[in-house]
Amino acid sequence: MHRFTQLVVVAGIVFWIPRFAAAQVEQDAWDEGTPQLRAPEIEPLDMEPPRVELPEVAPPEVSAAPVEPLDSADEETTSLFDEAVQSPEQVAPPADPTRPWTAPETVLSLHGYFRVRGEMWNSHALGRDVSDPSEDDLPFSAFVPIDSRARPAGGCSGSDVDSACGGNGRIRFANMRLRLAPTLSLSDDVHVHMMFDVLDNVVLGSTPDSEVWVADPGGGFSRSTSTTGVPVDSYATTINPPQAYRNSLQDSIVARRAWGQVRNRDLGELRFGRMASHWGLGIFQNAGEGIDADYSTDMDRVMGITNLGGFYIGAAWDFASEGLINWSQSTANREDGLLIADSREGAWDATNEDDLRQYTFFVARRMDEDEQKDRLRGGGWVLNGGLYFMMRRQFLSSIGVSDPLSDRDTSQDLLTRRKAKAFVPDLWAQFLWGGLRLELEAALVSGTLQNSETNNFDDDDYRILQFGLAFEAEYRLLDDKLGIALHTGYATGDADVDGLSSREDTVTQQNADTRLTTFAFHPAYQIDMILWRRIMGRFAGAYYLKPSISYDILRNVHGRLLGFRTALIYSRAAQEVQTYGSDPHLGIELNAALYYRSESGPSFYDGFVAEFQYGVLFPGPGLGYPSTSNVEDQSLSNAQALRLILGIEF
Repeated sequence: MHRFTQLVVVAGIVFWIPRFAAAQVEQDAWDEGTPQLRAPEIEPLDMEPPRVELPEVAPPEVSAAPVEPLDSADEETTSLFDEAVQSPEQVAPPADPTRPWTAPETVLSLHGYFRVRGEMWNSHALGRDVSDPSEDDLPFSAFVPIDSRARPAGGCSGSDVDSACGGNGRIRFANMRLRLAPTLSLSDDVHVHMMFDVLDNVVLGSTPDSEVWVADPGGGFSRSTSTTGVPVDSYATTINPPQAYRNSLQDSIVARRAWGQVRNRDLGELRFGRMASHWGLGIFQNAGEGIDADYSTDMDRVMGITNLGGFYIGAAWDFASEGLINWSQSTANREDGLLIADSREGAWDATNEDDLRQYTFFVARRMDEDEQKDRLRGGGWVLNGGLYFMMRRQFLSSIGVSDPLSDRDTSQDLLTRRKAKAFVPDLWAQFLWGGLRLELEAALVSGTLQNSETNNFDDDDYRILQFGLAFEAEYRLLDDKLGIALHTGYATGDADVDGLSSREDTVTQQNADTRLTTFAFHPAYQIDMILWRRIMGRFAGAYYLKPSISYDILRNVHGRLLGFRTALIYSRAAQEVQTYGSDPHLGIELNAALYYRSESGPSFYDGFVAEFQYGVLFPGPGLGYPSTSNVEDQSLSNAQALRLILGIEF
């Protein structure tokens, strides 16, 4: 019996010592990685593009993962404990006893946000005369309510059944988006990232059960006059889910990204799939991950990254565009216009000659987050920066194809010679010292384009030379509550094209010039509320000066934030002949915002966010009429905008 007792004691010691050690390792990891045990640097609710997001490649000496803001939709999971464990009591050994403790269970983490935005645009057409719909007055005519020139059956007022509605130039609406960014972690070094947008920017009330589109026998679609149970659209009873080519142009759920990440702590990291691409301030490549962002750069690529002496070095093979795709198809119902593609067999590239081939390289120096914070607290300074280089080329183009399932026997009529080349170096630099941040990005696009036509060939022999620069200076004081900033930027224009907006042709030259020189910022790099973000679509062919000030009325270490921000934006065209009124002065815009963030959820940035914004644009003569215009009243109206953003980040 005594011998049996000894065996039991020895067995108990053998059984519990490894588990006690594992539990201690688990507790240490929890202590090092738990966000609640730190006091992260608080920043105001920033509706501008995200800062530089370089890949996080761990050097051979592995340190604890830094706390990152959770508004990044493709945030990397560097530690299972940071993402999956909520409290030390929840730590448990794997369910499968045959698996060692060092091989953790698969973990699925979820981040993202839900937002609703209310918008009111007033006089975004700037009061320009757009009474004749046959006259193309882009981009201003895009913001004219159709009732302002409509003559509906029965008229709009009194007994005059042929009266026009008139309209006041005001547009009100709201939209929504649920962004889900799950990450499947097989281990600390193997992850699968995804991103889905649910009801992506769907206008509230846009898909009632009274609206249905039906397929025409000869092809295409037509709007049904009524649906079952709803004889008149005034009797709409519910909101239906968006369905592509039934009541909307897109489905309820949009898959944005899916990519794999495999890390070797000695060699580096491999990424493959469809992923976000972001560099520097985001004027050229922008992931668009802020809660108020609409656009993003998503790339199909295979990328390798390594860390040598504190420098991140990476290269990527990008599938920018494969051109015409060959689908397996059924021709049984082609006569009825109901040709069906069979996706089970898959699709393949119809030709390699129309591919847009793209290769990306970068080298950057970015200090570790924890080391950077320690140095700044000690009064030191930090210098980050790098060079991004992209090379792309295309020989043929299939952009003129109108039927994605067209007969391949006539493929010789579907291709057009393009012969395009482009080289894009992009320099980024960031200087930090105390509360001071100086950050700059400069990009140059150089190349050639032989033909810009769709179905025809015209030996344009264009030369591409475009340049863009953005600079941000910000200083925070009073315990980071007060922020004073100055942003400025420049994009080259083109004296031989008409217009500055993304809705216009900025390629075709008006004269015999063959240089394409209009540089356009990425639309996710938001400068203002009205002129560039809405009317023009993106900043291009101009320069701007933007002083701003922000103050956090309420600000604590747990994430709660209440404050306001004001900014003045002055814009001037780089080429006055490119403007609508042949004058470089484009106007002055005033923006103001009141923002709030709650302290909710297990992580620092989880919880409710809200922002109320107001903007007014005082248009300059560059947005007016040319001297040759026949319009009698050439005065312009001020444009105003109100925006309410309600969101939940998780």
